[in-house]
Amino acid sequence: MPLGETPYIYKGSQTDLKRLFYSDPTRAFAKGVSIPGGMGVIPAGTVMATVSESTNRAGLFVPYTIEDSEVGNLYAFACAYLVTDGAASTSVYITLSDSYKFAVGDHLALADDTNYASAGVGAKDLGAITAIDRTTYNHMAVITVTNALTTDYTVAQGARVWIQTTTAAPFTKAVGILKGAVDTGSGENAKGAEGVIVIRNAMLYKDNLYNYDSEALTDMSWASESGSYLIM
Repeated sequence: MPLGETPYIYKGSQTDLKRLFYSDPTRAFAKGVSIPGGMGVIPAGTVMATVSESTNRAGLFVPYTIEDSEVGNLYAFACAYLVTDGAASTSVYITLSDSYKFAVGDHLALADDTNYASAGVGAKDLGAITAIDRTTYNHMAVITVTNALTTDYTVAQGARVWIQTTTAAPFTKAVGILKGAVDTGSGENAKGAEGVIVIRNAMLYKDNLYNYDSEALTDMSWASESGSYLIM
């Protein structure tokens, strides 16, 4: 054994398989969708949304973003957390890996947990991405947007950006549920994935959904809750 190598066995991590359907999955109304790269592994049961504004990617599907993650668990598949506090500037600083979730022409939104829940600042429209700089810094990327940030949004308060999936505040809107897990890749080699979303004619286990909240239920006006089930 070469010097410096420590013997070990890596068994990987456990993935808990959650049952998504109470009803017959073959009878669900579903459609094939394209998902852009950089979102990593998106598990079955993730609430999905449609990109509303983008130069080249409008109509693609991305995970739905909970605006106020204090009301439940936020799985940041489509989000990128700020690595520097917001300022009166059109520069958004995020990790290099997260920057590959976005493309020039995407329209971004920004939210900050503490401000949204307590001070009522809410989500902010940052407008279209005009540039993505991945070369100036070794540890972060700089995304240039159309509308300036403000100091209301800070790292300590969980400020994050995502691709807008509706043109009206809070710029996030649920449209369906991902039927099977997909791997969209992460970082510079991410290629995206093809998936299937469930829209109607299904009864799902509500507690096994990802990023599901009351606003998502409102968005999917054709759906309703019954005990531990989501009926679509």
